[in-house]
Amino acid sequence: MFGWSKRQQHTVVIDDHPAFAVDKNETVLNAALRHGFAFPHSCKAGGCAACKCQLIEGKVRELTDKSYLLGQEDMDAGFILGCQSIPQSNVVVLLPVNPLANQLSVGTLRQQIPLTHDISEIVISLDDPLRYLPGQYASVSALDTGLPARCYSFAHAAPEAGAQEVSFFVRRIPGGGMSNWLLASDSLNKRVELRAALGEFHLRDADGPLLCIAGGSGLAPLLAMLEGAAMTSAVNRPVSLLMGARTQHDIYYQDAIMALASRWQAPFDFIPVLSEEPADSDWSGRRGWVTEAITPDRCVGAQGYLCGPPPMIDAAINIMTSHGVASDAIYFDKFSDQSLTVR
Repeated sequence: MFGWSKRQQHTVVIDDHPAFAVDKNETVLNAALRHGFAFPHSCKAGGCAACKCQLIEGKVRELTDKSYLLGQEDMDAGFILGCQSIPQSNVVVLLPVNPLANQLSVGTLRQQIPLTHDISEIVISLDDPLRYLPGQYASVSALDTGLPARCYSFAHAAPEAGAQEVSFFVRRIPGGGMSNWLLASDSLNKRVELRAALGEFHLRDADGPLLCIAGGSGLAPLLAMLEGAAMTSAVNRPVSLLMGARTQHDIYYQDAIMALASRWQAPFDFIPVLSEEPADSDWSGRRGWVTEAITPDRCVGAQGYLCGPPPMIDAAINIMTSHGVASDAIYFDKFSDQSLTVR
């Protein structure tokens, strides 16, 4: 008679901590949490990269395409998503060194400021200040609800000592639990919890131009990054800020952007590009896809900073590299909603 041999359990070692066992078809993240390990995470669905870790030894089966979230540099270095990786052998992983990680702050939802028909700025006052780099994001959860946490990018730069009040640009997602809760009128003055600071999207040192491309609520981390840059020598770097929107009604935060541009010490071009503006409207600006505004002259010596829907970012990367921008000079944060199983 044939018998079934019990599959040998694989183990995971995180940094220099003791090994723990992983069940069949269990991800690195779920196993770590089951064993009480404080593994950074948020969506647990391959949509935020909060659980990014570096695979040092062993093999894993990856459930989704990590290139949606990780850059080529990360993939070349062996980074994986803990929530999407099932060990196929004993593995060793390292967590990224993030001195700002593992901050926890509770706060109160104080304001909901409509910006477009489906995007609002929410303002949260915190019990304790949070420190973060402009461009990073937080995992936000609503206390006393069963809603899963979601990740949102900080919309403004923080003081060096930390921000006591933070803002996020939140797009209402049809059927999205967290976005609809944050934008519901009866959620005002409710308590929320923030875990931060997450992500590695922030300004890098250089002297060349900044080519920034935003789609939808992807303006938030770029605005924060440029606000932070205005307080440093980066204010002397030329900026092209391309903003993709459907119609004129979807362009927002123009006054703040122009105020920021007036403080800049180098050329600062703000270029909205509309994809669905009626042909007979009074719009005299650019039409089409925002990526069509990526011209060779804007790419010369530039660093790219891209935030928005994954298809926009993928197209922008292809165009920029075709114009001579090195792939390791392009940084991005892909925003995806729950319909794509990510944020």
